[in-house]
Amino acid sequence: MDTEEADMSFLVRWHEVTEKRRSSLEKGDQKTVGRFESLSDVRNRVLTDGVPPEFSSLLPALNHLKAFTDLFATNLGVTLDVSLLWGSLACLLQLVLNDPRRLQQLDQIPKMIKDLAYKADAFNRSCRTTPNFNGIVKEACFDVQTQYLDFFIACINHIHAERKGQYYMHTQGSHLPPSRPGKAASMLVEQQYTSADLKLSEYFAQIEKEIKRSNSSNGANSPPGTEIVPGNSRVRCLMLPKAKVTRLFDREEIFQGLDSALEPAAIGTPFKSVALYGMGGVGKTTVASTYIRKRYEEKFYDVVLWVRGEKSSSLRQSFTDIAARLKLDGTNPQSHDENLILVQNWFQSTGCKWLIVYDNVESWETIMPYWPESSQGKAIITTRNHCLAFEPASSGLQVTSWDVQKGSEYLLFLLKKIGAELESENISALALSERLSGHALALSHMAGLISRGKNSIEHFTAMYLKNPHHAHATTELSNIWDFSFRSLDAQSRSLMGVISFLMPDTIPYQMFETNDKESLPKDLQFCSDDYVFSGVLANLLTIALVEKDIDTRVISIHRMIQTQYKQFLAPDERQKDFSNAVALIYRVFPAYDSGRAQLYDVWETCNRYLQHVISLKDCFLEEIKISQTFKVPWQFCELLAQCQRYLYEANLIVEFESICDANLLALGTIEDSPMKKDLQITIMTHQAQAAETLGEVERAISINERAYKMREEEKPMKKLLLCYTANNLGYCYNTANDHNSSLRWYNESERWWLELLTDGEVSEARPARHLKNQAVCLLYLGDLKGAKELFDISLPRLEVEKPLNWAMLAYGYFGLATLERLQKDFESAEQHYMEAQNSWLKGDQTRLHPFNGGCMYKIGACCLDQCKVEAAIKHIRDSIEVTKFHSGSMPIEHARNLFKLSEALLQDGKDDSTAEAESLRNEAEAFFKKRKPDAEKCDRESSYDNLVPIFWR
Repeated sequence: MDTEEADMSFLVRWHEVTEKRRSSLEKGDQKTVGRFESLSDVRNRVLTDGVPPEFSSLLPALNHLKAFTDLFATNLGVTLDVSLLWGSLACLLQLVLNDPRRLQQLDQIPKMIKDLAYKADAFNRSCRTTPNFNGIVKEACFDVQTQYLDFFIACINHIHAERKGQYYMHTQGSHLPPSRPGKAASMLVEQQYTSADLKLSEYFAQIEKEIKRSNSSNGANSPPGTEIVPGNSRVRCLMLPKAKVTRLFDREEIFQGLDSALEPAAIGTPFKSVALYGMGGVGKTTVASTYIRKRYEEKFYDVVLWVRGEKSSSLRQSFTDIAARLKLDGTNPQSHDENLILVQNWFQSTGCKWLIVYDNVESWETIMPYWPESSQGKAIITTRNHCLAFEPASSGLQVTSWDVQKGSEYLLFLLKKIGAELESENISALALSERLSGHALALSHMAGLISRGKNSIEHFTAMYLKNPHHAHATTELSNIWDFSFRSLDAQSRSLMGVISFLMPDTIPYQMFETNDKESLPKDLQFCSDDYVFSGVLANLLTIALVEKDIDTRVISIHRMIQTQYKQFLAPDERQKDFSNAVALIYRVFPAYDSGRAQLYDVWETCNRYLQHVISLKDCFLEEIKISQTFKVPWQFCELLAQCQRYLYEANLIVEFESICDANLLALGTIEDSPMKKDLQITIMTHQAQAAETLGEVERAISINERAYKMREEEKPMKKLLLCYTANNLGYCYNTANDHNSSLRWYNESERWWLELLTDGEVSEARPARHLKNQAVCLLYLGDLKGAKELFDISLPRLEVEKPLNWAMLAYGYFGLATLERLQKDFESAEQHYMEAQNSWLKGDQTRLHPFNGGCMYKIGACCLDQCKVEAAIKHIRDSIEVTKFHSGSMPIEHARNLFKLSEALLQDGKDDSTAEAESLRNEAEAFFKKRKPDAEKCDRESSYDNLVPIFWR
């Protein structure tokens, strides 16, 4: 067929497709779609002012879809009419928007449309380098356009079918497994979405591959002086610390040193970095923030970023903030690991001139995972550790205190002492500067005290030098702080005490806000009165002990002041202020709900306060080194236990283990009581969960069995917790491949639940998540019928739970898919693995969780079962991006992916695939032997599966 005939065939086929899809619609819908011809019509008549924000936010994504449809309509050799696509989209949006019930039930439709539309962006970028389409690209474009149309049409018909009591299954270009009886439109729409998502990914991958091949063979290049890379568009972005610096005094020589080290004016220079080091309080952060703001305004840089570098938790949150500010596709508030990857990719691919500041870094080990992996860009570190000037920074600049003269000038500068007044005050300013060794923070603090008291410098200096405590101060700096701290009233001291134990840079106002006075510790009940609280905070602001950002409503404090205040306090005062800080965080951190058992629906709140929980943990560890008599309130151990739940669910295992260890130490400071024993068992249970996840299943079983025995000894027995612990033992034995013992423990869990029903302690049927777990056990015992029966009971219940437990639902779909794969129903299995992944991502959480990697692996395996080799390779490679991230602590999951990819490549049949397959097989064996050093063979999928945790096996 020549080119002209091929182009005419697209016109004929597109006409057939559109007429067939149009005829599948109801008459009323056909009239609706006929009234819309373009995205402009949709925007002006559907996505108008007043629609919910999730609908109005569709427009940027739809612009990408429009760019693709424009290319489709004009580059297939003939002009094609795409009005049906925009008409069906408008009809779908109207159906959802015009019915409040549908708006609630189908609230995921805007997100689905947005996700699918954004897929077109990568293709649109590729087209900039390929002005002419070949036949393969044109054919794939035709398939893509058809898939978008099919999705909109099918969703419309699903909605109408539910209204009529029917359950319509769209089959045009789609082969979905039969739905369960009574399945609602929302589930059918979700199935349609997962199918469309997979197919579009395959089509776009095919197009991208063909464009690369075509460019390579034709010698096509980007236009001279340009580089077609993701993120190459110039953006402007300035991130500064929460507490903004308004005035800087005499640091021009440091600015010149930074310019020399970084060469900001040079074009195309390689990555360079510099460490600003010096003692605490000399002004490193002030210098850095002022320098980057100034160079940004002078347009030396397009993007300037700020990172809180003191702890892993603050670094992780900072990179999430950066991804959000840069509006990187895929950014998620809770997906810290994935956001880090997005930012690292941006560093490497952007055409912008960028600089990043890591503030208050303590060690190379802490910052290493967050250091730019880029050959371009600039970085500044502020630190007390001069070693960082050698590694990772390529150079260093020391920031010192001023000499006596400069220090006195700085004090006068802050107090705005000029003219005739200057002569009379200069001697006293020199005296103070000499006493404080020209220390910037101390001089700034002195200025606040002088200003608050409306004193002259001469009068204040005389009063300060007469302070009887002065003679006993170990250093002049500690004396200045003691002088200030003793001047505080009781309420200011209570607030200062709490702030000293929290994460210093991000203390939100809302932590103190409440109308319930009694929910606050007695010393902090004044916070319930906004007027009084503002006045107390103003006292601390006036003398420069704390700072606040009015826009973000965040309080911050210098770490040096935190340390000095805690040293100033007597042991009993430190004990009291620590307990008050614990009470504040305990009040706002999500509480344990035994009926819910998981925290998935409150992850965002947990993440907001995580850094403060970690700060309290670190302060506790410091306190018990200082004082053997330091004790914690029981709320501290409960707070850590609740934080443990969140960290385990979010797969933040390093932080999880650190919190567990600290919690066991904290328990040792509490007197023996039933509450202490209960907390000890809770910690043990969490440790067992982490051990099972990391492949230490024998240890997990041992810990859980000890916990179970301890629960049995409690008087009265806590039957609900015994039920939960027995369930935990069930899935641990399942992971250990002792499926008979697993079933025994699930039966034991059921027995406890039945007793609870008999006693009237519960009124509902056995939890659906427990039935789902037992179904997985039965399928590994070979009882496929029994497993299917339990899935048929548990999945419909999980689908309608409020709030939706999306993680448990995802695990349920995954188990059902595993059953179908055992039955050789590979198509249904693939679909349910996609449903499992979609349910997981519906929670809007991390894409780097091992479960998401497991879903992509299984989808790829099912594709390979069906001889869809290219699709299999794509999904397994996607999964490898997840498993390699965890390969250090979870080597088996990564080994399994490498092994399966080697199998897929051998079936690919390309010349270079065999060599890669052999290399991957060797790498898989190496990772496998990290877990099983004595293993002789690992040449079967089951060899790997048997070592993977049961939830993503």
